[in-house]
Amino acid sequence: MKLEQCDREQAVLDAFTSGRWATPWGEEIRQHAASCAVCSEVVLVAEALRHEEQSAETEVRLPSAGLVWWKAQLAARRAAEQRAAQPIALVERFAQAVGALSAFGIGVWQWPRIAGWLGGAKFAARVPATSANGAAGATGAAGAGDWTHQLLQGVNQVFSQPSGYLVLVSAAACLSVIAFAAYVVWREE
Repeated sequence: MKLEQCDREQAVLDAFTSGRWATPWGEEIRQHAASCAVCSEVVLVAEALRHEEQSAETEVRLPSAGLVWWKAQLAARRAAEQRAAQPIALVERFAQAVGALSAFGIGVWQWPRIAGWLGGAKFAARVPATSANGAAGATGAAGAGDWTHQLLQGVNQVFSQPSGYLVLVSAAACLSVIAFAAYVVWREE
């Protein structure tokens, strides 16, 4: 079986795809396609393909391959960052727990001294200050001066003993951990 062919088949297809088909310059090609069975089938198939192409463009607009690749790379990078940050977050929570336990332990261990400071401050606020002639003074400044003097004496007593340095080092370590944790949190934002 031999397929029918037309010498003007390619010219009809070129006119249809270039847009000359619908213009006055395509009148001769249109008349030929109307009289030739092979060329009319070429036009019919070309119209169907153009219609399918237009409907496909309006239905779904797929993103470019570069955009899909970039988003995949970004998702992989975020997942890797989260995996890398997990040990840091674990150590941070551990350091916070150790700091809180240390502060609680030091508070329990040094409770008599802390209670003495607080009790002394309450006592100094209740007892009126006496002047040089023995009369009671009603000024709050003298009471505040006594309170700060007692507080400074208590601090000197704490740091004159080796355990006082432990309190100072523990407080510095706790503040350092808090500062590091705040830095990590603010850096992520």
